Amino acid sequence: MTNFKNLFSRVEIGKVELKNRILSTAHQTNHVVNGIPTSEMTAYHVARAKGGVGLIILEAAAVHVSGMLTTHTIAGYDPKVVPAYSEVAEQVHPYGTKVFTQLFHGGREVIASEYRNAAWAPSAEPSLRFGAMPKPMSLEDIEQVIDGFALSAKLAKEAGLDGVEVCCSHGYLPAQFWSSHTNYRTDQYGGSFENRMRFILEVLERVWQAVGEEYTVGIRISSDEMTMDGTNLADAVKIVEYLVDRVRLDFINVTAGDSSTYAGSTHIAPPSPIKHAYLSPHGFKIRMAGAVPVFIGSRIIDPVEAEQIVAAGKADVVGMTRALIVDPEMPNKAIRGDVQSIDACIGCLQACIGHYHKGLTIGCVQNPMAGKEAELMPLIQQSRIKQRVIVVGAGPAGLQAALTADAQGHEVTLIDQGKEIGGLLRTMRRAPMRQELAESMLDNYSRKLVESNVDIQLGKKLTCENIAGLKPDAIICAVGSRPYLPHVEGIHDSRVMLVERLFSGTPKAVGHRVLVFDFGGDWPAIEAAIFLAEKGHDVTLISSKLHIGQEVHQYLRNEYLKRLYQLKVPLRPHYDFGGIQDGDVIIRNLFSHDTDLVQDWDAVVLSLGRIPNIELYEQVKGMAPFVRQIGDCLAPRTLEEATYEGMIAALEIGVMITEMQV
Repeated sequence: MTNFKNLFSRVEIGKVELKNRILSTAHQTNHVVNGIPTSEMTAYHVARAKGGVGLIILEAAAVHVSGMLTTHTIAGYDPKVVPAYSEVAEQVHPYGTKVFTQLFHGGREVIASEYRNAAWAPSAEPSLRFGAMPKPMSLEDIEQVIDGFALSAKLAKEAGLDGVEVCCSHGYLPAQFWSSHTNYRTDQYGGSFENRMRFILEVLERVWQAVGEEYTVGIRISSDEMTMDGTNLADAVKIVEYLVDRVRLDFINVTAGDSSTYAGSTHIAPPSPIKHAYLSPHGFKIRMAGAVPVFIGSRIIDPVEAEQIVAAGKADVVGMTRALIVDPEMPNKAIRGDVQSIDACIGCLQACIGHYHKGLTIGCVQNPMAGKEAELMPLIQQSRIKQRVIVVGAGPAGLQAALTADAQGHEVTLIDQGKEIGGLLRTMRRAPMRQELAESMLDNYSRKLVESNVDIQLGKKLTCENIAGLKPDAIICAVGSRPYLPHVEGIHDSRVMLVERLFSGTPKAVGHRVLVFDFGGDWPAIEAAIFLAEKGHDVTLISSKLHIGQEVHQYLRNEYLKRLYQLKVPLRPHYDFGGIQDGDVIIRNLFSHDTDLVQDWDAVVLSLGRIPNIELYEQVKGMAPFVRQIGDCLAPRTLEEATYEGMIAALEIGVMITEMQV
């Protein structure tokens, strides 16, 4: 604990005392049915309370029916929410963790619903990102929403929650009122700065009337909306100074970004490779302006970083949400000095906020348990017979399978014909904007392997005879995939290169004018285009998807597109690679079926999908009582499917064999 004396010191926030300075900020789990949190949400938060987090702020709870961001938003105004809140509080409190809820109204920001309700906002100013044109709120509408904030706060207190956070961040409704770019009203809620601040002042005053002085109330604010016409740090300081002079605030939770624009939305949950802890200087300025406790988050994933922020006075509490998603035990590991066993967040966003944007429940690429605690815990707790397990392939699927099987007490041998673990992570680690992701994931697995009992055998290619000699009880095939080559003329031209070769340790020489072809709308072709453009090549990126980066999470896609535009890379969606004929590259339009010829080129880089390596599985599927095919060798997909299938296959080993024997 001596290394984290500030991070693990107690702190008073309003009327509550936190046991440490680690915070899980409000983030959507989608474990909500008809506006009410489910027991799955409780199990998710209990795992993090058990892991030692000091404060949990539950996800956004709409204060009025018009503020339901999606159909999976908590209806904070509905009295039926009280028992669900109480269940969370009752199960989290025994671990010494405090729990708040976030009072929310998105205003013009409405993402999706089965029936798209009218969006409400101060003025009829559209959301550029979601394309919503709101109706200007009447005075009666404003009063209803203010009543909703008060009622929602009252219900949270009745349920036994420890406090509430009023969401003013990311250009949501309170920020829409105080911004001169979204509020063009001519009544008492518009015009002057004081009038534009009236809405949030009245909200806070009514919340305090509803909960009384013996409660804890704060706000969340974007210190910089990171967009062309958004609130900046100077504006945020002015807003904070104005508020704290007029109403009690127990804390200010500082974030960044704006929901209504592509560039601003990136900072709602910033991905790798955005810099770690980049908002901490803002936290210090807001802390000085408000003279109240400040929370700061955004890419703070390491307790060492968090300790430095608190020690330097940049914040009183540190939001480490994604660090807690991947490793709920992170606080406990840090306090006992077991830092090396902490799994670092890789910043991929695929299964955390990525699931939210797809309407799915929260998950994690590196922690397949995340969001599935209630479902998977019974399987983990099953009794097992120790088995001899052979895992073939040391990519993400095989690594997850081997480590999970080892944790369940099996005797595990992990074999790979390569000289290093990682599979395609080794390719990804050489890509300009995926390097941190790959390096972090490889580091996480490497450290776990060192602490495990897994017998690792690298540089060894297995045959059926080798496997038979090992006499396994279970075989898990995780041997990955190989690049797909289209059946077109000219595919074997010496100027054609696969993207894997570009990022290999011995890349092939590439000419100046390069065509990069993308099939999947994922990262490889985009990274290839950026990699080559940064080296001075004249690059054109051609994709068969509707738009560039279609399958990449939208916040990472924003960063990719920003970099491609900065490098002035021409982008051509809607075309695929038609081959090479008489020295010309053929590109085919997927809608009109017209073809174009590209005559001025020196190299072609292909990222056209992958083929599963099924051969080993077909040979060994009868050689042990339990044989599974997982990850890309089952079907090429993403890291998430690979790690999930690795975990599930390993968890089924002893249990399934025991059941068959019975």
